[in-house]
Amino acid sequence: MQSALGVRLWLAGGAIALLSLPTIAQEAPATLPVRDVVLFNSGVGYFQRAGRVEGEAALELSFRKEQINDILKSLVLFDPGGTVRPVTYQANEPISRRLRNVGGALGPTVSLADVLRKFQGARMRVEVGADASEGRLVSVSMQAVTPPLGNNTNPITRDVLNLLTETGLKAIPLDSASQVRLLDERLARELQESLELLATGLDDDRRSVQLRFTGNAAREVRAGYLQEMPVWKTTYRLVLDRTGKPYLQGWALVENTTDEDWQNVRLSLVSGRPVSFIQDLYQPLYVPRPIVQPQLVGSPLPQTYGERLELQDRAAGEADAGRPVLRGAAGPPGPPGPRGMAGGFGGGGFGMRPATPQLLAESELRRQNIALSLGAAVSGVVAQAAGAERGDLFEYAIAQPISLAKSRAAMVPIVTAEVEGQKVSIFDPAVDSRRALRGFRLRNSTGLHLAGGPITVFQDGIYAGDSQIEQLQPKEDRLLSYAVDLDLVTGVEAPKFRTETLSIVAQGGVLVLSHKLHRDTTFTFRNKSGEPRIVLVQQAVEPEYKLVEPAQPAEKTADHYRFEVTVPATQTARLLVRTEHVQQQRVILRASTLETIEEHVKNGRISERLRAALKQLVVHKRRVAALGSARSAREGEVKAIDEEQARIRMNMAQLDRTNALYIQYVKKLTDQEARIEALRVEMARLRAEEATAQKELTDFLDHLTAE
Repeated sequence: MQSALGVRLWLAGGAIALLSLPTIAQEAPATLPVRDVVLFNSGVGYFQRAGRVEGEAALELSFRKEQINDILKSLVLFDPGGTVRPVTYQANEPISRRLRNVGGALGPTVSLADVLRKFQGARMRVEVGADASEGRLVSVSMQAVTPPLGNNTNPITRDVLNLLTETGLKAIPLDSASQVRLLDERLARELQESLELLATGLDDDRRSVQLRFTGNAAREVRAGYLQEMPVWKTTYRLVLDRTGKPYLQGWALVENTTDEDWQNVRLSLVSGRPVSFIQDLYQPLYVPRPIVQPQLVGSPLPQTYGERLELQDRAAGEADAGRPVLRGAAGPPGPPGPRGMAGGFGGGGFGMRPATPQLLAESELRRQNIALSLGAAVSGVVAQAAGAERGDLFEYAIAQPISLAKSRAAMVPIVTAEVEGQKVSIFDPAVDSRRALRGFRLRNSTGLHLAGGPITVFQDGIYAGDSQIEQLQPKEDRLLSYAVDLDLVTGVEAPKFRTETLSIVAQGGVLVLSHKLHRDTTFTFRNKSGEPRIVLVQQAVEPEYKLVEPAQPAEKTADHYRFEVTVPATQTARLLVRTEHVQQQRVILRASTLETIEEHVKNGRISERLRAALKQLVVHKRRVAALGSARSAREGEVKAIDEEQARIRMNMAQLDRTNALYIQYVKKLTDQEARIEALRVEMARLRAEEATAQKELTDFLDHLTAE
């Protein structure tokens, strides 16, 4: 069916001209509504659209420009009774690059005359009033117009169409034309496409994707894809009673940040971390090409050249005797029966009114009212999600379809179940050496995977504190701490160290001493309350230290030991933690002094064989030392004689040879020379004996191996 696309432009003279282009009418493609949404913890969401079509169908989806890469990477189409045709989408190419020929002249300030100049030689029809002229456009010229008489304004110009008709050339003022129609269908289509490109540029933030299906019968088709979405979050409420079972309520926080409302959408929340990334598939890639000048004949062508480490099941019936363990019924999540929260706040006000029986009764009544209202609130919430394993992931499938407007968020209950657990106090001196924390060992008996999130704890009908957990698998347990335990006095003594020699051995002239370093740390706890306390003491694991006492910790994580201490009501309990560390000390005997070796000889931990070897080593070292000392003494004597002779010769230079003192000096020098000669002979002997003794010592050390 034919229609007309018109472009009206205000001209300088104030008249309106209409350029009409023949076009083909197109029906607006249908779209698919969102039916399923699956949100992941990795920052993406899977959207599935579904709808019924009949025969051949063209459907259109619209996305923001930054979402296209995820669509191109993940789009999945399904047509059970037909064929999926190729998907088309708008290329990510600048409009200025896509406009060709006629479209290149279009711009926000272009006039109709400028547009028509691009159609020089084209056939067109120009209507002026009731008259119409057809022909080929020769040119668009400018003509000066004489202003009316009495008008002192400057001369004006107007655009004139020069048309070659069957009867000859005809000049038609453009401001008098009521309509200009291109008769060349190809040129008209090119101008129309250029205008459509400009129109798409008005909303450059969005891109359309066209889906096409072919078939005969009516059927439901589906389209699924991934899209960036906020990470869904979880929050929990944990209710602890003196008489009732622990109760856990979990909520999922979901945000609709898409550009459309969700109407009756089936929502699923998946806990897990699948790998997700963005790859720029939408950006066109162009291979750079060189500009090559025309080749001359004979010219060469261009060339190119190339949690716990051990699983401990705390199922029902496995708690140690005497430990107050709170347990709930296992099974699928569901609403607990209506129940109140019993317990007492204690009497008294702020010291202004005496704690009379009437005042205590009023306080207890208020507490029960608060507890009953809180119990009714939590027991009235029903989980709207069914959990199921999905490979390495866990899915919360919301039972009822939800409707959520765009830019809105919702809280959906996903967990409502009684759970197992144990009230404890947690003491970690590395965190606070003066206070323990009130805690709870939460065992995930819900059968669901609990995603990480904050937990608000209510105890005995009132707010008790906040905590937080990481992801918790079914049947796993995790410690929570939510308040300071004011009823538990804690103390930790400074570590006491004791050293014990284990062994002393000699290996190739090296003495290896093994020592065991014992470290004792004592913890003291005084329970001021009228109820027993289970205290978990947390101490860092040091790889070089081995745990000796207790023989095994109650629990062990990758970084900490946990020791369990039961503190009776109004009593005191102590815990001794003993660790030991084996150290080795290496002593090089060749460089050791005699005093050091003699100290090792006296050590009662060495064997008799090693003691005898060390005594023999002392003999060798003493002989070497004695020979060296004797040699040094002779060398010192020779040096002293040399210095004395130098003094005598200086004196002799001042005396006459017949002088009696001179004759005495000569005799003394003669005696000294004889002594020096004897000393040199003795030093040579001592050096030889010292070298022999040193070699014997070296050979002895090289072969000294004894335990």
